Amino acid sequence: MVESDHHVGIPTFSKDLDFALGSGIALGLITELCGSSGSGKTQICLQLAVNVQIPRALGGLEGRVAYLDTKYGFSPKRLREMGRACLEHCAKLARSGSENAEEILTGFTEESVLKNVLYAHVQTTSHIFEAIAELQSKLFQREKIRLIIIDSLSFFIRNAIKNSLKQVKCEHEILTLLHKLTNRFGCAVVITNDLMSCVSNAATTSEEVLIEPALGGSHSHKINQRIVLGRVEPNNDPLHNGLYVALVEKCLFAPRVSVAFRIEREGIRNGRLPDHNETKSSQPVSNE
Repeated sequence: MVESDHHVGIPTFSKDLDFALGSGIALGLITELCGSSGSGKTQICLQLAVNVQIPRALGGLEGRVAYLDTKYGFSPKRLREMGRACLEHCAKLARSGSENAEEILTGFTEESVLKNVLYAHVQTTSHIFEAIAELQSKLFQREKIRLIIIDSLSFFIRNAIKNSLKQVKCEHEILTLLHKLTNRFGCAVVITNDLMSCVSNAATTSEEVLIEPALGGSHSHKINQRIVLGRVEPNNDPLHNGLYVALVEKCLFAPRVSVAFRIEREGIRNGRLPDHNETKSSQPVSNE
């Protein structure tokens, strides 16, 4: 890892979430975004794909991102929209703090935001292992890849492999390879995991349906951080439309905490949770 990057994370642009994580998404670790469909997992991935490219002069990593897409969730149009908003934000910062704003932003453009995303759609086990091997080769060649995203790992495991034992084996192999990359090159890895319902094994008179991460218990010890996402459902209050909640369930640098964030046209932004009697949340309750 570059020495100057040691304490730098990748910001989400939600101030409270970044603070809860210490300094955004940490380098050298595997972070899991876990949530149901529509909880904001892919939107955060796209925002991180933009933010990892923020120039060093503005406190960023000025890096590239490898985006392994398993279900065609990647949207160049949405990435460009977020990139445009990030560029405007960075331009304001550069102009307010330096006379060399144009020099600072040289090379950071709408076109470069797309160009610096190394995109691959992976559908089979051979595809994903070939993609990871190619990433390792690029990293050895000193490519500035500072972030690797797999969206969604759980979708890939459940759809590409039908045998449950082979699913566990493949997942273990993928995460082991990713750990080696984070340890050797200091890049961040973000994976997404869906939620699924299952029946509790507790000895009760009535069966209890639980909502849990799709990748099972053996998976949890292979990730360093977990953020569980959910959407806040307002009761006839349009001001809270687009409000989401992130439960930082597992983090090396901070205690367990919930924070709000918004998904706006410009991207991920800070949010404020309303009073409990105003809304309800679709945030899952962890059973760990």
